[in-house]
Amino acid sequence: MYILIFASAPGIAEKIQTALGDTAERYAVAATWPDVTSHFEKDCPDLILVERAALTQVELATLLKLAEPDRWPPLLLVDPSAAGARSGIGVAQRLVQPLPQYYQVGDLRIDTHRKRAGLGGRWVTLPPIQYRLLLTLAQRASEVIDCQELLRTVWGYDAGEIEARELVKVHIRQIRRRLGLDLGEHHYIHSVRGFGYVLAPPDED
Repeated sequence: MYILIFASAPGIAEKIQTALGDTAERYAVAATWPDVTSHFEKDCPDLILVERAALTQVELATLLKLAEPDRWPPLLLVDPSAAGARSGIGVAQRLVQPLPQYYQVGDLRIDTHRKRAGLGGRWVTLPPIQYRLLLTLAQRASEVIDCQELLRTVWGYDAGEIEARELVKVHIRQIRRRLGLDLGEHHYIHSVRGFGYVLAPPDED
C-alpha cells in the first residue's frame, strides 16, 4: 500500500508515519496542496491521510472538488492533536490495513505496488477509479457485490440503485476493454442481473 500524508509541517507528517509503522510499504509527504496533486502525475497513492490543520491551506473551490470521486483516491482525515493518546492517528491505524503485493484470480493478476493489472503476460495501467474498482472485486473474488456497495467502497459516496448501476457499468465496460476481457473467451467480470458484479476465474463460470 502506498500512502500519501498531507500535513502542515514535516514534524507532524513524521509523527503520523511513525504511528502507522509498517502499515504501508511506502509513504510520501506533501506540505501543500500543489505537492499533493503533483504526486498523481508520478504514481497515484492508494490512500491520502489528511491532517486536519492542513485543510486550512486549501481553498473552498478545491475542497469542493474533493467530492469528485473519479479524481481522487480515498481520503482519511486524521487529527494528531486530538485529546487522548494518539487518538486521531489510532483511528487511521485501525482502518488502514496493508495490501498484499498481488491478488490473483485465474490468470488475472493485480499488482498493488505498481498499480497495474495483467492478464497472461500483458500488463495494463488502469485509471485510478477503475484500478480501485477491479481491486475491490479481486479482494472479494467469487462474491457478488451489489453496485451501491461498490459505489460506496470505490467512489466514497451513496447514491440510488439506478445511478450506482449505471456508473459502475460504464467503468466495468472500460476495464474489460482495457484488459482485453472479450466475453467470448475470458469470463472474469460477471454481471449478476438484479444484484451486482462478481470477479471469478473462468472455471467458476
